[in-house]
Amino acid sequence: MDSRNISFEGIRNARDLGGLHTTDGHIIASGRLLRSANLADATDADRVSLHEKWHLARVIDLRTETERSERPDVVPENAAYLPVPVFDGQVGGISHEKSQGLSQIGVMIPEMESLYRMMVTEESCRKNLGRAAECVMEHDFTKGSVLWHCTEGKDRCGLITAVLLTALCVDRQQIVEDYMLTNEVNGPRAEAYYRQMLAAGKAEPEAVAVKNAFLAKTSYISEAFAAMDEQYPDMETCLCEGLHISHESIVKFRKSVLL
Repeated sequence: MDSRNISFEGIRNARDLGGLHTTDGHIIASGRLLRSANLADATDADRVSLHEKWHLARVIDLRTETERSERPDVVPENAAYLPVPVFDGQVGGISHEKSQGLSQIGVMIPEMESLYRMMVTEESCRKNLGRAAECVMEHDFTKGSVLWHCTEGKDRCGLITAVLLTALCVDRQQIVEDYMLTNEVNGPRAEAYYRQMLAAGKAEPEAVAVKNAFLAKTSYISEAFAAMDEQYPDMETCLCEGLHISHESIVKFRKSVLL
């Protein structure tokens, strides 16, 4: 799975979903579905690579309005930019506004599993997740690839990716494996933040909370899946009735990106 990672100078946690297999015998085409952390630190070389190598045609920004204004994306040439926030405001542990420093994260966030459950059960989040997913599904892939991101490329980005892969009939094992690839990038950073908190005299529980907020854990994404399974008889119903994604969008999506 790590062969799908994309190396950039300033963009972190980027990868191509191409190459993943579906349960009905198809393969996701390479170079069409990209996920990453934010594009605020994209260098000129990154922009050229996204434009010339990856033919990027659409960027979907899942961050809050404050996150976007504090760290605006550097959008590649000719790529359409669509802000589609998952949250209407700040959410401790997931959104990363500058006003929410490391010490605030440590005391503000509930357990991450609860946040993931909230993202797939709270009505406004469900509608926003579905809207963002449909922005990917309805993209004209003859124009190029689409990339979606949040700040770290982990939580909001991870859930949208899980929704999209589910719609493409990718099994959950592969979805979780893709989600966990984030730790190849975020693992060292999470450890550094943990040590920084301890060095600043913060209590161990606060330092651990900060570390966990930057890590992907199977328990996080599994909690989201568990919540969806509890509410809906199958994932098709979850996508269409829970997230308000049209069946037509799903069919079009499958035809656009599956080989």
